[in-house]
Amino acid sequence: MKKIVFFTLILAGLASCQNATDVPQLELTLSKEIKKNTELSTFIMQAKDNANELARGCVEMHEKAQQYLTVNFDSLDTAQQEQLVKLDYEYVEMWYKFNVKFTEQTVQLMEYLKDESIPKEELIEMGKSIAQVNTFVQELKDTYGQDLKLDPYPAPVQ
Repeated sequence: MKKIVFFTLILAGLASCQNATDVPQLELTLSKEIKKNTELSTFIMQAKDNANELARGCVEMHEKAQQYLTVNFDSLDTAQQEQLVKLDYEYVEMWYKFNVKFTEQTVQLMEYLKDESIPKEELIEMGKSIAQVNTFVQELKDTYGQDLKLDPYPAPVQ
């Protein structure tokens, strides 16, 4: 009986997962130089993981927003308007949190670049990998934007 329940849970979990091709995915292959330095390889892999997490969030939020893209905001009842604004807010907040991580990552990158004990070859390879992450993030910004723009009356930021 336990095996049947476990198998059912696994199938339900797999069915609820999105198809991997639906979500843009950044794949990085670390060079030999980077693999030797566990600190740099961990840094790069964390940057990649953050970018992939952002991509999953963008796709998920855009799927949720799809039903609202052609709807007249003013024709919705108050509860639906609040739900729509909340979704828009959550999307902007997701990007904000990513940008905070991205800024921390950039500061850490600058620290690595100033560290003269790290061989130049490793720094060059790290720079190439981080450039791939940055390009991927820029593609996400270009494709999905940092705001769903569902709220036609956004409050000005103060």
